[in-house]
Amino acid sequence: MSMSFRTNVTKITLVLLSALLYIGLTTAPTPVSAAASIELNAPVKAAFDATVKAADEGNAAKLTRLYNDFSSLLAQDVTLEAQIKDTHFANEEAIGAARKRIRDIDASKLAALDEQVKQAKARYRPLFDFYANLNKQIAAAKLLKNKSLISLLRMQADAMKLPVQLARESIRAKTEAQQVAKADAARKIKAARDWLATVEPLQTQIKAHRSAASLPRSSRSPAWSNFKRVSKKADARGTLDSLQMLTTLSRQIVERQQKILALESKINEIVAETKARYA
Repeated sequence: MSMSFRTNVTKITLVLLSALLYIGLTTAPTPVSAAASIELNAPVKAAFDATVKAADEGNAAKLTRLYNDFSSLLAQDVTLEAQIKDTHFANEEAIGAARKRIRDIDASKLAALDEQVKQAKARYRPLFDFYANLNKQIAAAKLLKNKSLISLLRMQADAMKLPVQLARESIRAKTEAQQVAKADAARKIKAARDWLATVEPLQTQIKAHRSAASLPRSSRSPAWSNFKRVSKKADARGTLDSLQMLTTLSRQIVERQQKILALESKINEIVAETKARYA
């Protein structure tokens, strides 16, 4: 077979493969999992082995190497997808737990201070009511112009001034402590939420990588169909072209999967650090 003829055949094969890929991109759904539509089973391997056997030595070596590369990349894809799912699930649970933990920062302390303020107000309420009643009686005695009663009531009111003042200061101190604690908790909560929010750009990147991986993943389906078809015909050149395409697409997928897993791992670190910093 002449070199010119081989070149023309190769070009025709690539054109046909491109057409198949275009059809696949517009019609084929993205596989749910890496192994949903691709399986290097015994029939596939038998057809491929027959093609290798029929090929010349150079192409046989290339076919074997590409097949092994493709098989390895498929396995990596499956492994990475499982790791990504596990890490993502763990991250989602951890993020939910972290958000609840953040909401509860200093909650018991604030509840205790709130209770102290309530108890103090309740404890001193009779004192304040009694003092307010004395002042009302003084006002009424003034209207009656009863000097002796006014004098008596004023003595009682004067005696009550210090206890009332101390009671008010006690409540004020407890209220101020409560307000300071609330402000401190609010700062902690904001800092924790801001730190946890750093996972959001990473989650956006993960979505971008998944979207980018969907193109080679969907393109791989028609390429796989073409590989099975040409390998059954012992078409060494066509099988080689298909394997090159499959290997290239699978490598692109694996590279995206590796980036996704790295991002999920980074999210895991951020969530763990959030827990350590703001527990």
